[in-house]
Amino acid sequence: MGLCSSMHHETELSASLRLKAIQIFQKIDKENKGVIDKKTTQQFWQSNFAKINTEALFKAVDFDNSGDITIQEWLTFWKIVKKTGYTEQEINEELDELMQGKAWVQFRVVDQFIQVDKNRRRSQIPQIVMQEQQMTLRKTKTAEIK
Repeated sequence: MGLCSSMHHETELSASLRLKAIQIFQKIDKENKGVIDKKTTQQFWQSNFAKINTEALFKAVDFDNSGDITIQEWLTFWKIVKKTGYTEQEINEELDELMQGKAWVQFRVVDQFIQVDKNRRRSQIPQIVMQEQQMTLRKTKTAEIK
C-alpha cells in the first residue's frame, strides 16, 4: 500500500466518533439547513461566551470563509484533529464537552497545521473536504436504496 492509503486510515474517524460529531452538528443546525451559521452557533452557546466561541469555531472550521460551515467542513476539521495526533478518546471527550454546550477549545497544533496547509501549493484540506462530500453522497445513496 502507498502513502495515501496509510494517511487515509490515520485521518478516518471511528463510526461512533463520526456519528457523535454529526449529532453535534445537527444540534447546532436546529433549522436543518445542512449548514451552521454564526447566528445558530451563537444560539447554541447562548450566554456561554457565545460570540467568542462562535468566532473561534468559524476561524478554525470555515475553511472556505463562506460564513457557513458545512457538514463536510465540520467532519474534515475533526479528521485533521485526529491527523495532528489527538487520540480518539481525546476527541471523544471534547465532543462530549461540546454536546453539553461547553466552550470551544482551540487546538493549537491543528491551527498550525491548517495555517501551513493553506500556504502549500497543493493544500490537503480541499481534498479532505471533497472526500467527505463523496462519502456523504455514498451514504445518502445507500440510505435511499434501503
